[in-house]
Parts: sequence; C-alpha cells; structure tokens
Amino acid sequence: MRLFSKLATAFASALLCACLAHAQAQQPENIPQENSDAIARAMAAGLLERQTGAAVPADKFSAYEVDFNLDGLSEIYAYVADPACDGVKCGLFLFVLEGDGYREVLGDIPGARLTPPDRVALGAFKRNGFIDLQLDQKLFGWTGDHYAEVSTFPATSLDGAVFIAACQKSKSSEQPEEGEAERVAGECQCQFNRFQAIGFTQDDLDQYAASLGENFEYPSGDKEKAWQAVTTKASDTATGCDVVSGKSQWQPAYFNHGDQPQQGLDFNDFIAACPAQDFILTNRKVFSPDRALSLCGCLAREMPTQGIAQEGLNLLTRYYRDEIADADLEAKDANLLTAHDKASEACLGQFPAK
Repeated sequence: MRLFSKLATAFASALLCACLAHAQAQQPENIPQENSDAIARAMAAGLLERQTGAAVPADKFSAYEVDFNLDGLSEIYAYVADPACDGVKCGLFLFVLEGDGYREVLGDIPGARLTPPDRVALGAFKRNGFIDLQLDQKLFGWTGDHYAEVSTFPATSLDGAVFIAACQKSKSSEQPEEGEAERVAGECQCQFNRFQAIGFTQDDLDQYAASLGENFEYPSGDKEKAWQAVTTKASDTATGCDVVSGKSQWQPAYFNHGDQPQQGLDFNDFIAACPAQDFILTNRKVFSPDRALSLCGCLAREMPTQGIAQEGLNLLTRYYRDEIADADLEAKDANLLTAHDKASEACLGQFPAK
C-alpha cells in the first residue's frame, strides 16, 4: 500500500479532574472530546481484557486519554464499575506505553484501584518526566517505571543562597511593580524547595544558578546530556511552581483536535483493524502490537481534524482490512487518501522512535 511507503521518507491537578468532571457533565457540543473519549474506549477495551482476563462489557467501563508525561502519546485511564469491586478486575486502571508495550501501573500500588474516581487528581509537579498522581490523601511520583509514594523518594539538603539570589535577580524587572519582590521571592523559594525534594545535587543547583546569570558557558560534549537533564528538571520545577501559585497550568490532558468541525464517529472497527495491518506494525517506529495500537489511536484522533467523516472512516477501515485497494478507494473518494496521509504524517512525526 502506498501510504507508509510514502511516509517512510517523511516522517495539574486540574488535568485528570477535568477528565473525571467531563465524564459527569459532558458538553454535548464538544464533538472533538466525544471522539477522543470514543477512541480511548476502543483502545481500553482490549487493554482491559488483557489485564483482567475477560472482556469487560461496554456499559461497565469508561475511559479517557491522558498524557501524564506530556509526550503527545496517550496514556489510557479507565474505570471499571462494580459495586462489589475487589480491586483486581475492577476499579481504576492506568495504562502507560513504555517501550514496546502498554503496562498497567496502578496495580503496583496497594489499594489504588479502589480509590473513588472523584478522589483522583494530578499533582502540581513532574518527577522523572511524569506528572505526580494524587490518590485520595496520598501523592505518588514516577520512579522511572512505576508510581510510588513521594515520601519514599530520597531528598537532599542544599545550600540555596546562591541560587535564590540568582533566581530573584533573573526574575526581577528594572522597574518592579508593587508586590513583585514578594512574588519573585516566593517563586524562587518554591523552586529551591522542589529541587531538594527531587534530589538535586549541590553541583546541579550551583551550575543551574550560574546559568541564570550572564556569560555562562553551557556544557558541551560528554557533559551536554547531563546538563540537558538538569535544565529539563528545572523547567518542570518552574512550571510546577507556577501551577501551585495559579499562574499557569500544565498543558491540557486532552489533545489538540485542530479547528476542523467534526462529526461524532464510531471508531471501534477502525481501532480493531488498524494495529493488525502489516504496514502499521512493520513501520520502523512501531514493530510491536501495543505501539501499533498507540499509533492507531493517534490516527483515529487526527483523521477527523482532516475532515474525514464516518463514511470515509468506514472506507479506510476496509482499506486497512485489505478489502479494497488504493484505486478502489480513490474511485469512491478522491480526497480520502490525501487527508489520511496528512493525518499519518502528523502522527508519525510526533511518534517516538524505538
């Protein structure tokens, strides 16, 4: 098929709360979000069946796309309702795409699945690339491959005098407004406190403080990667402090659906057909069923932004099943493959390489 041969050359606390609030009070005119939820449900159905060992009836679960590490790819948050839930095959589930596969991560936390959905939220800060997760009264941070209580992470005791001074100087204007000094001091103290909480070393802090001044010589060569890790943590920390103060927020957990008017679509058949297609599975950025599922979720979400409606989606589903060829598809809709190629380029452009 021509599609991937062409593409082979071109390729907040409020966040999850918003997902849960959306489940209770969905705006009927918000078709892009309804489509996003439908895609999440289609993806979650197979993941839940694999996790629990049995198909979950469609009327027993809800699902949403959430981007916990803000990489543009879906984590799938799902809730399986059961009045007598045992916390094993029902309750809360969070599927994170790591490497080749989706892994459910709440099962690592005793009792997490039984957390009431209205007691789940995202924290203000990121740790190791993932936003903190609030489950009832406990806060969990990302270790690198799972969530653990933040109290279990090592902290450091740092001398922050040089950093605080550099931070305040870098944030202060030449003609400060009333209350600015207090605001800046609070922001810098928040960042310093967080640097200690995430285990910054004194060398990291001193080097970052130096970078806030003039004539800083940025590390290169073997030291560049380590420096990039420091600046990423510092940037995430600054954003987290802005979230705490109400000055900013993490980018929405929902994904950009563009400005193209959309119709509400049924994605189930497409999501079932897409990951099994050879030109999806064997793409150099994919090569695993779960990565194919993630890419197909992106394709499904992106196609309505290119103006593809249900009839076009149904034709593409048949195309993915090898039921119709390029020429037949173009004969039925001359613009469909072009729109689909644009959606594919957008998704593969952001899809991380293996």
